[in-house]
Amino acid sequence: MLYFKNNTCSVCSALFPRLEKLAEVFPVHFETIDVTENPMLAGQHLVFTVPALLFLDDSGSEIKRFVRHFSEYEVKVFMERIFDDSSWS
Repeated sequence: MLYFKNNTCSVCSALFPRLEKLAEVFPVHFETIDVTENPMLAGQHLVFTVPALLFLDDSGSEIKRFVRHFSEYEVKVFMERIFDDSSWS
């Protein structure tokens, strides 16, 4: 779970603690990337706006992307679905 943000984005700041709590509940690695400090990584993942939340599988392939206008609830529903699905184990 990669969370792309920058320090001037108020939405990014408000969403961060909520996503951090979700990452504690589900078995997922949570990494935060500031796009102003690490533009190369943002470019590699084709992230051009913040906030952006990417879910990657074990091989590093993207399986889901939430960008700009998304809620904690949408992310939680997605996480419940993939972690309750036995095919992901």
